[in-house]
Amino acid sequence: MSEVKDIDWYTLAGVGIIGGLICIYAAVLLNVALGVNYFIFLGAVGAILATVWGADAVRKICKYGIGTGVPSIGMLAFGMGLLCTLLGLKVGDWLAAKYLTATIIDTLKLGVLVGPIAALVLALVQGYVIGFSAQNILKMKIPTMQIGMTMISGAASLIYMGYTVTIAGDFLFGTMVDNVINTGFIAPLFMVGALPMLHQFNAYLGPDENKRRTLVLGVESALMSMVIFGILSFAIFPNDIVGSVITIVLGLVALFFAYMSYWQKVKESGTTILATGLLPKKEEGQ
Repeated sequence: MSEVKDIDWYTLAGVGIIGGLICIYAAVLLNVALGVNYFIFLGAVGAILATVWGADAVRKICKYGIGTGVPSIGMLAFGMGLLCTLLGLKVGDWLAAKYLTATIIDTLKLGVLVGPIAALVLALVQGYVIGFSAQNILKMKIPTMQIGMTMISGAASLIYMGYTVTIAGDFLFGTMVDNVINTGFIAPLFMVGALPMLHQFNAYLGPDENKRRTLVLGVESALMSMVIFGILSFAIFPNDIVGSVITIVLGLVALFFAYMSYWQKVKESGTTILATGLLPKKEEGQ
């Protein structure tokens, strides 16, 4: 399995965490400050950054021989991520309600300062506990299991929050419950949000797996998710579709370039096969 040493998974973790949180915060703050929903696409951008981080962590865990377990650890990660995201956002929502002031902007400030960070921290802690249990109690003997489970749980939490912003406009607990869970959008969010983090390594199991090609495929898959969640946001913003249209258009444009980049990676790692014609019906001399 080929490795690319110039970007290790700790660097990608920094990109996923810092970049993901910045995009999520920026989307909500810009929308509230300007009174629009134009910036919901930034939530998807944050989720894509988290997807790249999580996808790299998945490949680090599964290259030790549990390739067929990719969906299993992915669903475990997204289950942990959902629980911790709801709990963390509830903390922010509770603080916002407890210290409610005259303006909605002041209320959102409390949610911004506490909710997403609390959700991410809780997801990281739970991932660490599950990884520790797998490594030391179940004796799975996978060197990267503990830190890897920590990372993919944290990435799952950021993916939930990023796409919740894209669908519903913010990440407050009440918004997620009302506009994502109660509407049934949590089902595609769970599945379509998880696949970009999990699918590409399963697609490339084997000795010729290449990190950059795998992660580019993850970005391409995540951009498909961005388009899907942009479409779902029409149901939440039926009278103000500008943000939804921006999300879909940007997602489609970026998807084209991601696909071309992925195709280039495929050609770089491909092998030329020369046509030799059809096999003869009879051996010569017969």
